[in-house]
Amino acid sequence: MILAPDLPAPPLPCAVAPGTLAEAVHRFGRDTVAFQSLAPGMRAWSDGAGAWVAFADTGRAWLAVGSPLCAPEETGRVARAFVLAARAAGRRAGFCAVEEFPRDAFFERVPLGRQPVWDPLQWERVLAGRRSLREQIRRARAKGVRARLASAHELGGELGASIAALATKWLAGRRGGALGFLLAVDLFYRPSERLYVVAERGDRLAGVLVAVPVPGRGGWFFEDILRADDAPNGTVEFLVDAAMRRLAGVACGRVTMGLVPLAGPLPHRLRILRRLGHNVYDFEGLRAFRARFAPEAWEPVWFVHPRGTSEIVSLWDVASALTGGHPLRFALRAWTEGKRRRLRRASAG
Repeated sequence: MILAPDLPAPPLPCAVAPGTLAEAVHRFGRDTVAFQSLAPGMRAWSDGAGAWVAFADTGRAWLAVGSPLCAPEETGRVARAFVLAARAAGRRAGFCAVEEFPRDAFFERVPLGRQPVWDPLQWERVLAGRRSLREQIRRARAKGVRARLASAHELGGELGASIAALATKWLAGRRGGALGFLLAVDLFYRPSERLYVVAERGDRLAGVLVAVPVPGRGGWFFEDILRADDAPNGTVEFLVDAAMRRLAGVACGRVTMGLVPLAGPLPHRLRILRRLGHNVYDFEGLRAFRARFAPEAWEPVWFVHPRGTSEIVSLWDVASALTGGHPLRFALRAWTEGKRRRLRRASAG
């Protein structure tokens, strides 16, 4: 059972053209990453008529967060205008983590991977078919783990400090260091609009699941799931179960855990990249973790860029945004740290 206050209420729609990026996100944000348009450090471009694009400037490219925030039938027009604005500023342009984009001769798509999707209303059916998942949840409960929905005002006190410490420790153990852009871990901007499910064991924080809304679909994105080192087995599964049940209780019909990079069918060149990048980023481990929860579908996610732009250059722009402009340095650091860990495990064994 999860004890919880009310979920954040979505803003009411209005007929006036969005005058701010936040208004556009809440009206038109259909991509999983839409809420991340509001993250600190993002820039915003508008066509002056109510359409918005949130983006990161790498110094060489403007990389948009998902599709343009506008009426679906306006997507192509607004996307072309954004590309032209970027070119006027001496930048390339592209749209990251796009799910729905109209066919347009001006653009081409590159697959970035797949994202798993669930209907919380069907969560009981998922559990019925996954004995191992039920057992992990039982283990956490037997060890005294309890879950609850935390309110935003608690984050200013001891709970917020505990969550921040957990995030800091998790990032310190991440191979290669912290990532940026769409993979940055920032748990506290616009907290009143987020969903915080905490797992506690006695008076200690065992884990936290932080979800953000996908307003245009009436869904939620389980953006971050963090577990304390000393948390009992099954804590992560317990958090996911608690969040799914809470969302089912308010008739939410869509949840995702976000993109698994380079998952699913890929062209040959990207299959090579996935194979070469295994020691830098555990693509298969991430896919296997999310598959454990038996998603109902794996949806494709794309990078969209203007025709005539090299695919390699576009992917390099994305990697630069994610690594603060240093993809090779990040890859070398991650590879080196991974090798050290394998040697330590072999020595211990």
